[in-house]
Amino acid sequence: MNRIVLVTALALCPLASQAQVTPVVVSGQWEYRDASQRETDEGVSLCFRLDAASTTWNPQLRQFGGALCVSNPAEGAKLLGIAQASHGTGCGYSAKGEAAVVLSGLRVLPEDEMYDERLEARLADVKAKRTTFPLTSDCGNKELVVAAGFKSIYDAIAALKVHSDYASLSVSDFVRVDAASGLAELDASTQMFLPPGSTDTLVMYTENNAGTPFLTVERFDGRQWRDVSAATLPGYVNRNGSNYYLDGAYGAVKVRSLPAKKAWQYSGGRFVPEG
Repeated sequence: MNRIVLVTALALCPLASQAQVTPVVVSGQWEYRDASQRETDEGVSLCFRLDAASTTWNPQLRQFGGALCVSNPAEGAKLLGIAQASHGTGCGYSAKGEAAVVLSGLRVLPEDEMYDERLEARLADVKAKRTTFPLTSDCGNKELVVAAGFKSIYDAIAALKVHSDYASLSVSDFVRVDAASGLAELDASTQMFLPPGSTDTLVMYTENNAGTPFLTVERFDGRQWRDVSAATLPGYVNRNGSNYYLDGAYGAVKVRSLPAKKAWQYSGGRFVPEG
């Protein structure tokens, strides 16, 4: 069944009827495809597949392997914050991500000339979202539709406005910004570090109310921020605190790991041991 994507999701509410009307909240991965400028009948699609935890409560979902597409893909794309591009004739576009969403109107569509029997639902709302692969085109060399990049910590701060946690942020909210070292302090427990040589990656260090330190690495794709901690920091752990932390001693900001306090530097999109 084309137009259906293998993805992971967690159903928080059961889907139980042939035409489920009550909205349900599910979370998982999605894939968006726009073939509207091609000479095909595919058009625009936005599809999910739910995992075993989601299908446990509903024989219908088990029958279809948890796979479904939404009936309002264009509206769903806007709700998911998928970057819209100037579409080139004959070009196709695609994006992938993860989200917690509200679905309504689950129903079975009968087999037709193009597709087997399949599930469909309306994407009503998005509770949380993260783009793992931003919108790309299959024209030319598949370059990103939206180019990303910032030259200083000030550019990174400006880009943070599209981050769900920092939508109202401005430079005036920071108690200190050290452009030379790439460090910005939002308050006593929140620091942001732009590593030398990075144009899209920001280290974000926070402490919770109990004083437990957490460090994450976020990458900006031009429209959204993505958590790339595990991909950029070898052996990264962030359970009840992080095994990486920021060290601002002696005027030079370092990313260090515990327990040996080894320093790591940004190189080629990842952090590698210093020296």
